[in-house]
Amino acid sequence: MTTAEEILSQQDVFLALQQKRMSKQAEVSQIMQKLTQGINGVFSPMPRATNRVDLAMRVARNAFSIWQGVSLGLKIVRGFRAAFKK
Repeated sequence: MTTAEEILSQQDVFLALQQKRMSKQAEVSQIMQKLTQGINGVFSPMPRATNRVDLAMRVARNAFSIWQGVSLGLKIVRGFRAAFKK
């Protein structure tokens, strides 16, 4: 048989576990909010260029990104060709 003290100690353990779980859930929700804000910041559109220097930098950045994408695509295609040639 369980005594009243054992029941109370079990209840205390359950309450402590529940509090710990709730604190961890709050922590996880805060981390998720930070991640969501970071992802939204990465994928949000850039503000419009206000002067010619900003416009030139944006054009140069876009051109470099396109060049990197094309060169990576060529490397992948060459890799597939070499792998399936044999």
